[in-house]
Amino acid sequence: MLRVRVAQGWERSTILVHMADPVENCLHLGGLRIAAGPLYRCLVCGVSLDLEGVGRWVREAERARDEAYSIIEGDGFGEIVREELQREVYRRRRVMYELGNVPRVATARPEMLLIIHDDAKASYECRVFYKEPRPAGGVEEVSVGAVVEVMLELRSDPDPIVRLISEKVEEFHALRLELSEGGAPAPQRRVFYANEL
Repeated sequence: MLRVRVAQGWERSTILVHMADPVENCLHLGGLRIAAGPLYRCLVCGVSLDLEGVGRWVREAERARDEAYSIIEGDGFGEIVREELQREVYRRRRVMYELGNVPRVATARPEMLLIIHDDAKASYECRVFYKEPRPAGGVEEVSVGAVVEVMLELRSDPDPIVRLISEKVEEFHALRLELSEGGAPAPQRRVFYANEL
């Protein structure tokens, strides 16, 4: 079980969410984040795009908006569709500009990582804190199942922050198991500071 949420600074489109197949025609509503090399990965469908691919994604929205102008004038619904398509163009351009302004070096190291064990969900809820300004597209929250196989699977994630979280969750999980086996109460939370990351 893995759930990731990233920092978002843009409004979401409302009408287009219901008009696309979630994988084949993904609108990348969760945003795109930096992956390995010069690639950006969608958090919803997992597709990787280079900067040229992100540009094509923006041009697709512009083309759809331009085609909507051929709808018969005076139709109130047509006007709503055009406005929604224009909002989608703005959203995609904003994503593209934010990605273009993110430095490609791995300088966005977390200042603090909070890990909380959730007994009800049998998972670890992880919250990542950065120095300001927070990096665009930086991982903020990750939910990791309290199973070693899930933690090991995250070790191969292209995002270095997710890999770091995986390592620290494993460390905390091992500590909890050791204390439980020794009869001591296991802690429910652990904070890792920058000097420990």
